[in-house]
Amino acid sequence: MMNKRVLNSFLYGALLFSLGTGVVSCKDYDSDIEGLNNRITTVESDMDRFKEKIEAALNANLTVQSWYPSEDQSQYTIVLSNGDELYVQASNKATPFYQFKVEEGTWRYTKDKGAGWYKVLTFGTEQEIPGTDKDQLYYDKSNGYIYIQKTGELVQTTITADKDTPILAENKENKTLSVYIYGENYILPVQGGGFSGISSILFQKQFVFEEDEFLEAASYTNKLGKVVTAHTATAKFKILPKDIDLSEAVFESADIHELKMTRAELPQLLVNTDKKLDANGILTVELTPSNMTAPYYGAVLEITLDKTTTSSNYFVVKPTSYSASNGQFAYRETRTYYQNSESLKFISTESLDLAKTIGWGFGESEEVKFVDELGFSELAIATTYELTENPNNTFEVTDKGILTAKAANRQGIVKITYTVAEEDFTKEVLVYSQDESTAKNGIGLTGVTELLSGIESLYKGTKAIKVHNAQTTLESMGVTASKAWKLGAQQNGGSWDVIPMNTNLASITQDTELANGEVCLYYDALQKTSYLLVGPQAEGIVGANLFAMNETGTDKESFTLNDKQVGLYIGNVTSKYVVEAPTKKPELEIPIYGKSGIDHASPVLNIGNRFAIPGVYDEVKGYHFTDMDLRKALYNFKPADADFTITLNKGDQNDKVQQRWDANNFLWDAGKNELTIVRNTPHLQLFHFNFNDKKINEMTEANNGIKISWTFSAGKGEVSSEGNEAWYVKDPVRQPGDHMIYMGVDKQPNATGVISTDYNLKISDFEPGKEELTELVVGKVYNLGDALKNHEFWRKGCAWDVYGGESNASGTNLPVLLQYNSSLNRLAPTKHCNTYFGVQKPIKVAFEGANDEAKSLLEVDSENQTFKLKGESSKEIQLRIIFETDYSSQSLYFKIIKG
Repeated sequence: MMNKRVLNSFLYGALLFSLGTGVVSCKDYDSDIEGLNNRITTVESDMDRFKEKIEAALNANLTVQSWYPSEDQSQYTIVLSNGDELYVQASNKATPFYQFKVEEGTWRYTKDKGAGWYKVLTFGTEQEIPGTDKDQLYYDKSNGYIYIQKTGELVQTTITADKDTPILAENKENKTLSVYIYGENYILPVQGGGFSGISSILFQKQFVFEEDEFLEAASYTNKLGKVVTAHTATAKFKILPKDIDLSEAVFESADIHELKMTRAELPQLLVNTDKKLDANGILTVELTPSNMTAPYYGAVLEITLDKTTTSSNYFVVKPTSYSASNGQFAYRETRTYYQNSESLKFISTESLDLAKTIGWGFGESEEVKFVDELGFSELAIATTYELTENPNNTFEVTDKGILTAKAANRQGIVKITYTVAEEDFTKEVLVYSQDESTAKNGIGLTGVTELLSGIESLYKGTKAIKVHNAQTTLESMGVTASKAWKLGAQQNGGSWDVIPMNTNLASITQDTELANGEVCLYYDALQKTSYLLVGPQAEGIVGANLFAMNETGTDKESFTLNDKQVGLYIGNVTSKYVVEAPTKKPELEIPIYGKSGIDHASPVLNIGNRFAIPGVYDEVKGYHFTDMDLRKALYNFKPADADFTITLNKGDQNDKVQQRWDANNFLWDAGKNELTIVRNTPHLQLFHFNFNDKKINEMTEANNGIKISWTFSAGKGEVSSEGNEAWYVKDPVRQPGDHMIYMGVDKQPNATGVISTDYNLKISDFEPGKEELTELVVGKVYNLGDALKNHEFWRKGCAWDVYGGESNASGTNLPVLLQYNSSLNRLAPTKHCNTYFGVQKPIKVAFEGANDEAKSLLEVDSENQTFKLKGESSKEIQLRIIFETDYSSQSLYFKIIKG
């Protein structure tokens, strides 16, 4: 059943209007309704006053004597039982007022001051709609139609309502007049009627976070996905009249629907309340979501008392699940994520309260809500603090997170651990003790993405490191033009140690190449970005606060901020020049599968772990080796711009590599140290590069792979490889064992490391109830897919990406390349196979008889994956699947057997 918005939610659903409201008084009221004679204007404060007055009238048990529109339809007047008047006024235009009533058992409506009452008809069929005092009126803002809610169904009427149209609804069955105004519903008893139900249920806004406009019903889920604790959404409603007895009332949430989302199936809000009002007529309700999968839901509270149902105005519920896996460490004050490159700075003579500085919580950066704010009263939360790096025992931290230091300008690391529901979440946080004069007399800049306490300079190039101050800009300090400054550190005696600069400061930009050892600060006024420029082989700077210096280099530069003179410094800078000769990246050492004879009882397929050149998985280019800088791809080394040259000589390679070199498959760009392996004809099989097409028991491993040598220099002497290094090529589609894959128990294990079973097809797969080969019908077309689907081996798939694809999966989780496809009813390459190994040409999957006997007996339609017998046979039939990808050509053998 569709969910529609009740007419009492017109503000939320945008039916009601910018309008003026008023009250006219003819005589004094008691104190409950004092002041009803005040005219109310259209401003929001007056809207609140109107609500106060009508609520006071209901609490005083006043009734409606009559109601009528003005001549120009701009105002509607409600006359109360004591003669006073309430009125509603449409702004700046005449707006028709709809009235609804039940007459002679069916719904009627009018929009012409009651001059004519018309039947309310069903949309489409235009049938009359029976009416009772239990019916509700609904409005759907998406189509503008009014609906009548019946028990168990929702009836769309032919009536459309403009969103600027106020609504008055009379129900003659229970003698009430409903006023829908400002998104709230008031049921006013009509004089002489005897209505004693609830006149209004008004949702009271009260939000945990000021920026939120919803009630949050939340749960906390641990890293295993188990819900550890939850809390309901607590809603408060003002009930009118405030002294009504709700002990016999029935409560439920209704008209629950998703906001800005596709509507969910049967969402529920389970209602729990003690049914008691406080002194101000406020009812507290606990709401528990059920089957709610969307981010936000709108709903109303319905209370049924004495067979009359009254609905509240709309409120919004957000069912939220906080998963431990999504937790983030963030700054308490700004609610932004903590960045690993940032230090928590504090004055060494003072202390830093880590508990008030860093927390663990959920949400986007700048919007993090910390776990201790989420209202989980039963969630066990503990925090511990441990110094994991503390040079000279400078720092101390208490179990409450109070950090102190014995000396200035020192850096340490504190490990903060949040233990939530017996699970630990840790973050190592950099801390830095500043000297008091620096902290109070200068504005500090820190690295935006790079840690300044661990700078490693280059061999020949200049590093441009972005720096900033999160609270202050250089523009606010009077810097309006691009400029560079020398940097200096103040010594204990007050003198300055300035880093020498021969490069002209006036010529510097962020792209300038500095001379060896130079370091400076540069501000780009156009980009409004500051850079710490670190020249080649700059070293010897340890934990320094580097101040921008004046032009003469005799003192720090003076800047104006908030009418005060301050300095500008880059905090806690350490720069080293580190040289490390190339070493093979350890993650590139992988199992290498060799060829084996098919008759080996225990074939040795894995020749061991070897280093391999990795291809790149790309959803557009597939698995490829394109412009691969072997220096960066294969080795760890420092600095990044060292003189590092790789040599590949064609004459050093095995026969297969040399053949592909000549065939334009194997391209080596010596000037760029880049290798490209091209997928072109003749058909490329990667394993040829590795094994020179030899079986394990026949190979000489010295001939395997690609031969590489190198030389390296970074100003501290030249080093080189010890002759040629052997590198295999990472071949994900080459199955362990021979390229002819026999899947029997006495043959080879598959790529998952287990023996394949359930791959042979049976006679009963083609002819149900039959078992013998002689029972196959000569000339009849048999579909291999009808048999493949009965076997788990083919349904799960075979031929694997043996190195686990992009995610490096292993074991039985290896990506499948070939699999029975139920929608095609045939064996087909998977999406993974087509994406990464079918770029150069379409994947080939072909069937044929495996030997001369099978070929003479079978007529195979490989394209349609069918076959028919040419004559009778009592022997098992062996079939071959030819499986070709960009990088392999393999044959898979299976049989059609008895059974």
